[in-house]
Amino acid sequence: MSMRDAPAPATRHRPASRLVAAPLAALLLAGCVLYEDREDADAERTSPGAVREVPLRVVEQGDRTLAFVPVSIEGEGPFMFALDTGASTSVVDEDVADRVGLERTGERRSVSGILGTGQVPVARVDQWRVGDVPIDPGEVTVIDLGPPRGGGGIQGLLGSDVLSDYRSITVDYEDGVLEIPAL
Repeated sequence: MSMRDAPAPATRHRPASRLVAAPLAALLLAGCVLYEDREDADAERTSPGAVREVPLRVVEQGDRTLAFVPVSIEGEGPFMFALDTGASTSVVDEDVADRVGLERTGERRSVSGILGTGQVPVARVDQWRVGDVPIDPGEVTVIDLGPPRGGGGIQGLLGSDVLSDYRSITVDYEDGVLEIPAL
């Protein structure tokens, strides 16, 4: 008896198993594709070379050059914050802190700058962003930065306490962009 002459009971069951196996394989493959796409999106967000750009406004005042970035606090703003890598703590202007309802912690910190030294209140910020880049919740000092001059003014300082969280930043004065690596 040759293979052709063999009874066909096994072949009768094969089509039914193929009908079940084909959709099952399609579901498994679809799941793999969706999972792979999610992995790719996560990898893009956290890849070492990924950079997020924040618009930077460069202002020259006499012999000084200031770089401003938009910062949103507690869903309000954006407010214009000067980049200040020399500041060990970020600062929010008193008027801005009051406007967005920042709660003071009761702590006071010593600060010193070109205008002198003093004790200033500390406030907690739960939600803030530089451009579209989220900043971890933290504390800021609250200082009266003075009245806005010439249609603008400094509404805060983004200091090294925040900027150092991003390992490195690039300030492109010519193209007006702050580059922050994705975390």
